[in-house]
Amino acid sequence: MSGTPIMTRYALLLSILCAAAALPVRAQDLPPGEPSPVVGEPPNRAAPAAAADITYRVGAEDVLAISVLHAPELTTSVRVSPRGEISLPLLGAVAVAGLTASELETELENRLRERYIRDPDVTVQVTELQSQAISVMGAVRTPGIFQVRGTKTLLEVLSLAGGLAEDAGDSVIVLRRGVDQPLPNDAGAAASEDELASGSFEVSLKELLDSQDGSGNVPIHPGDVVNVRSAAIVYVVGALKKPGAFAMRGNDRLTVLRALALGEGLLPWASKDAMVLRTNDAGARVEIPVHLGDVMKGKQQDFALQAQDVLFVPTSGTKAVTRVALEMLTRIVTLRGVF
Repeated sequence: MSGTPIMTRYALLLSILCAAAALPVRAQDLPPGEPSPVVGEPPNRAAPAAAADITYRVGAEDVLAISVLHAPELTTSVRVSPRGEISLPLLGAVAVAGLTASELETELENRLRERYIRDPDVTVQVTELQSQAISVMGAVRTPGIFQVRGTKTLLEVLSLAGGLAEDAGDSVIVLRRGVDQPLPNDAGAAASEDELASGSFEVSLKELLDSQDGSGNVPIHPGDVVNVRSAAIVYVVGALKKPGAFAMRGNDRLTVLRALALGEGLLPWASKDAMVLRTNDAGARVEIPVHLGDVMKGKQQDFALQAQDVLFVPTSGTKAVTRVALEMLTRIVTLRGVF
């Protein structure tokens, strides 16, 4: 009988211990910085960063947020210098260019462990991307410098620049300035050996836009420069319904009659004695008379215009004014070619 109370007390104590084991762990019982686990589930861990964040390598002008657990005086936000370094309390200058955030965390922990903190816990985040720039210039709607994360395709880069401008030509020149970035296998088929050696290649816009397999959609790396060439321009001015500048794309052969058609035809008071103003290879001005009546009747050959040609159709009976206007047009076209 005397053993019964003892057995009862042991049973009661066992039941209390079992109940306590079933209770969730309180936050104050955990080491600092550890989240409270949920019963039946493993402890909560931070979601893994996106693949682009993991592989991103720090470069000049990037901004880093650095925090050290239990050492708030070391927590800071710092911009990477043009030399690829940052300056931190206690540690001084640290070379960070070319490291991922994870690699930089390990590097800082090792340095702190050597002299200052027994078991440091460092977190590094890239808060501003400034080193992964791609320059887009030429015949696009919004040329400029675009910060990107990782490699993009040529079409993606052109989209960032707002797409092609109306005067876009037939090709894109890519100047590869990224470090250790190879040229695409299918790029530069029409480029010279010197162009390939210098790290530049040409991509046909027609093949890029018409390709079904995306073979022309080459990768563009940070540091690359993309230049969309402008189409050759022919100017049609004077007594036309719609004078203007018209692009010559690809192998498109723009003749005098086609230029008149683009200008929507002659005005009723237009002279039939027109003139093509052309600058030769030596920079001298050449005036080529064109009798539009004979060209229209087939008596004079409808010859092809060249880039930067000016087809001028004067008003009938205004030779003096025509001469002055022609001189002004010469200067305008010459200045446009220079600048």
